[in-house]
Amino acid sequence: MADAQTRTLIEERRNRNIEYHNHGRNRNIFWNSIANRINQEHNTNFTGYHCKEKILNLVRSYNAICEYMSDSRGARRNRMGAQYFDEFRTHFWERPEDEFNRIHTLNTSNCRRNRDAGITTPAPSIEEVEHVLSMRSSIRRIN
Repeated sequence: MADAQTRTLIEERRNRNIEYHNHGRNRNIFWNSIANRINQEHNTNFTGYHCKEKILNLVRSYNAICEYMSDSRGARRNRMGAQYFDEFRTHFWERPEDEFNRIHTLNTSNCRRNRDAGITTPAPSIEEVEHVLSMRSSIRRIN
């Protein structure tokens, strides 16, 4: 894949990241649509599988260059990783964090910090849980 085609691939994957993560396990339609875009734009004949493999290889190359830069034993410098390093530093291919994940991460880190500091918070009683749940259901009925 030539540099211009690779750049189109990276741009499409970055711009459609949310769509990628909303496809679930079968992303063939997603990758085929990216291949169609590259083929139309550059008069090529790539498949969705080619595009998927190219992105996976670019991510592997990026990770290899990160290991190399951190002086990891056995890590080797990778020309492909170096060429696209700046574009991949944003980790655009990762699942964007939604509100639930953000709160879960915050709660997990708070629990860990409290546990490490020796602070223990007792679990709420059944009455407290029922009270909160009944308040939420009454608010939903009002709305």
